Amino acid sequence: MIETSSVEEIFQKYGEMMYKLCIVMLKKTYDAEDTVQDALIKYMLKKPLFETYEHEKAWLIRVTINLCKDKLCFYKQHPHINIETIKTTYPEDSIDSQIFDVLLELPSKYKTVLFLYYVEGYKCFEISKILKITESTVKKRLERGRNLLKKNLGVNECG
Repeated sequence: MIETSSVEEIFQKYGEMMYKLCIVMLKKTYDAEDTVQDALIKYMLKKPLFETYEHEKAWLIRVTINLCKDKLCFYKQHPHINIETIKTTYPEDSIDSQIFDVLLELPSKYKTVLFLYYVEGYKCFEISKILKITESTVKKRLERGRNLLKKNLGVNECG
């Protein structure tokens, strides 16, 4: 077991990663900021014990994803709330803005695995554990997500 970290330590260590994940899923900076706060509150209230730092990080990713899904579900169930898509500038320059804009338009199941694989550097088997899906499902979503990105970016696969 690792020692329980303070909320400040968790935020310093994982806050940026959690924020990026929220931006990818929610597309709105204010929703992303709120969701990161909600995840940190959940951490503070639950005070979970972790076996390793990877377990801690995976727990935070899972909680963050679930909170994002909850927020998206709420918006679908309450259509009177204006949920028009807002193009958000990516918080870092590490991803070309055109690719990021296209990534934001992908279905959630594809953009989540693409984010975890390419931005956070997780391997397929790690993503499968975090998302609680099979490794073959992760690979298929990566393949389909890449194909959608290529199609939406107008990339010609033949040349």
